[in-house]
Amino acid sequence: MLACLLTLLLAGGCATPPESKDEGSLHAQKLNKLKTSTDAKPNLPQSLTAAPAELEHYSYPQNLAGMTFSGEISSAHARTFRYQHPDNQESLYIILSALPAGWQEMDQNRSVASFYSEIRQRRVQRALSNPANALSILNETLVDLEGSPSAQVQMRWIEPGKPVQNQALLITRDANVFIRINNASYQQNTRWLLQQTKRALAEFRAAQSAPEAHKSGAPAP
Repeated sequence: MLACLLTLLLAGGCATPPESKDEGSLHAQKLNKLKTSTDAKPNLPQSLTAAPAELEHYSYPQNLAGMTFSGEISSAHARTFRYQHPDNQESLYIILSALPAGWQEMDQNRSVASFYSEIRQRRVQRALSNPANALSILNETLVDLEGSPSAQVQMRWIEPGKPVQNQALLITRDANVFIRINNASYQQNTRWLLQQTKRALAEFRAAQSAPEAHKSGAPAP
């Protein structure tokens, strides 16, 4: 059923083949490729106005997955927490965003896959905007993680004048909120980065009940 659902959601056509399958993931489903032409549009529901979500109730820890909190960017429908490693040029972002209106009753597998298709298309468009840039998607799966569907992706980003940057992306859903974790490094490999996103998600969720976590973007006293 899940494979059929993904086939309907993410119509195929794109570029780089996956490097390997995630053999350690139970019930992992490979996400079908999306079109990468400049006029391609993700197969998403049309109503994209964000629904109300209580994003301010989420707390953030000062330290996460071995990195230190370095700032927050907030808007009406999203919050972004940035973490940085002082030594190895590794950065991690946790982005909370409200579900689009009308998505609340959508099946969780479908909503996560659809949201990922939108994020993926944005990255592809960014690569296409400059012929010198290159995005290589090595592996992308939809897999159960702690009882919730999650899109898990390993990528490489190439930009002129810079080393190859390895990246990982994890997207899951928490009630009416999407949780997206981006991790990037010039030193660590993509598999290691993906494991770090899972660790960060577990620690972030644990922080929601921790008294020392913070709810605003102000630095800890």
